Amino acid sequence: MKLFKSISRLSLHDSHIVSEVRIDDSIIIVFDWAKLENLLELGIDQAVILGKTILKISGIKNEVFAALYDNGERSSIEFPDNINRYWSEVSNTEIDDKSKSLMLDGLFTKDGESFWVEWSLNYDNCEVEWKSHITVAEWLNGKLPTD
Repeated sequence: MKLFKSISRLSLHDSHIVSEVRIDDSIIIVFDWAKLENLLELGIDQAVILGKTILKISGIKNEVFAALYDNGERSSIEFPDNINRYWSEVSNTEIDDKSKSLMLDGLFTKDGESFWVEWSLNYDNCEVEWKSHITVAEWLNGKLPTD
């Protein structure tokens, strides 16, 4: 299934980046799972847990990848190749459909140093894709999405 609108329903809290591929001003990121506030397109008005989730973002602009240190210092850093090796899990997800903006943050560890990172950008298009989902009620009863 794919979503092309109301992407702000998506939460990646506690998900892990499996892989990412960047081509020009686009990126495809695969997460191990995600959560949607609802899936009204299928008549589901409660939250759903998605299996493997693919986020396709194109027309990226105003991208900032920054390290936030304990001493309050903030420093832009280069977006690393193989980010999944360094970013343990996503903590917060902020998506604004109107301004077409996305912000993810979480703990990042590289070369023995751990710090908080914040990745923000604006985009022209964003798409979310997945193969399986379950309701939160099913998840709380021990069921998992099957990919």
